[in-house]
Amino acid sequence: MQKWPDFLCPKTEGLGEIVAKRSRFIGRVSPAFSPEEAETFIARVKAEHPTARHNVWAYSVGPGTPIERLSDDGEPRGTAGYPVLEVFKKRGVRNIVCVVTRYFGGILLGAGGLLRAYGQAASAALEAAGVATYAYHDILTTIIGYDQYGRAQRELEGRNITIQSVDFTDKVKVTALVRPADLDMIKARLRDLTSGGAVIEVEEGRYIPVGQG
Repeated sequence: MQKWPDFLCPKTEGLGEIVAKRSRFIGRVSPAFSPEEAETFIARVKAEHPTARHNVWAYSVGPGTPIERLSDDGEPRGTAGYPVLEVFKKRGVRNIVCVVTRYFGGILLGAGGLLRAYGQAASAALEAAGVATYAYHDILTTIIGYDQYGRAQRELEGRNITIQSVDFTDKVKVTALVRPADLDMIKARLRDLTSGGAVIEVEEGRYIPVGQG
């Protein structure tokens, strides 16, 4: 798997709401790492608001060049999904999906009003979700003896390596998430600590949050 650069992504789901000329604009943001995940979120939000006039959405997902999709859902073209997508771009956020639900208040906003309202609702939802930096990590699995586990655990934790799981059978199987740049060093340290006895395997990993955005 190609190791892509770090990126900013919502930490969690977030909700933000604004009112413009009696219309309610309810923004919902979520992390999403594939079109399928984004579209599942969109369908869920739509199902929660079956009587809304519009459920406008946009998403930007993927580790390389992002896949971007949007829908104005009946609003004038370019006045709804586009300003939502622009919020992502201005904040430098990716792997994100947003749905802005509009309950019509009886007063037309015009193109400029719609652009502002949809953008503001998306921004409010993103603020509520918060942003984190995500980084790719390989999955490293090592099998060691019980007498070696304590030293290996201290080594990993001392280097801020995320231990994903520990299984105790006749040996100890430790699964950790390691950044590619640290992989060779960690493998060497584990071999040194176990006098070459550690059995080490590395698999394709995933992105995890590593700090505030």
